[in-house]
Amino acid sequence: MPCVLFCLIGHLTKAQADSASQPKRKSLLSVQFHIKNNQVPYLKVETKVKLDKGLFAAGSIPVSIYMDDDLSKDALVGQVKTDPAGEAIVGIPASLASNWKVKSSHTFFAHADSSSTFDPVSQEIAVALARLKLDTVAGGTTRSLVATVLKSEGESWVPMKEVELRIGVKRLGGYLTVGEEDTYTTDSTGKVEVEFVRENLPGDKQGKLEVVALVDHNEEIGSLTTGIVVPWGVVHQYKSDFGERSLWAPPSRAPIWLTLMAYGCIIAVWSMIIYLFTRILKIRRLGKAKKST
Repeated sequence: MPCVLFCLIGHLTKAQADSASQPKRKSLLSVQFHIKNNQVPYLKVETKVKLDKGLFAAGSIPVSIYMDDDLSKDALVGQVKTDPAGEAIVGIPASLASNWKVKSSHTFFAHADSSSTFDPVSQEIAVALARLKLDTVAGGTTRSLVATVLKSEGESWVPMKEVELRIGVKRLGGYLTVGEEDTYTTDSTGKVEVEFVRENLPGDKQGKLEVVALVDHNEEIGSLTTGIVVPWGVVHQYKSDFGERSLWAPPSRAPIWLTLMAYGCIIAVWSMIIYLFTRILKIRRLGKAKKST
């Protein structure tokens, strides 16, 4: 009997040690609402796993999203699977267009299925319908922009105050702020006026720039983006150097100095080889003449 108890205690201790050695895992599901140019609403889904060593993306996770009525087939927004970066994007389908326009706010329910590397988790977000407008200030002596944030209430649109937003010029890889501040906050009329202080920014062939206003991850209205084109840039004309002599050109269009250097090295090497060859022949002839005498 004591032997049996001893074995049982040993197995229990080993099982506890194995469970303690396993890393703790917490599955995370994030749903973000986006709308572009006040016309294209979509949802961005992110799945991540929090381990002892840090936060990691969880790919290939099936996620189902519903609007206003959880787990209802008629309210299904879409079923997506996250990519290797743990992200997926799903748009609002046309079948929900009528429900979309009826209400001033919507609630989205997201459910992620379980897998060997991910636990089942659900997420719920509520967003109010809003509009973000961007325009130039007419009649001013300076170049200025005005951004307006409006929220839907019933059949009308009312200004939203204290909304933080950014206004920037779209450049390769990001946005360059148009003013001296990184972010701005709307006033009681839902507006922000910003002076365009950037000078000599390269534009397109007509000198036009794309200016964008962005509301990032607002708790009430989500993320909004809208943009306009303004003629405040410098005309940029691309000048091709194709066919001109350069280091990266074909051999036939290499720089003159590089061509002369290359041919000079070749001539020097072959001159030395020919010189040594003639010396060897001369030594050989001298040796034969000495033997004959």
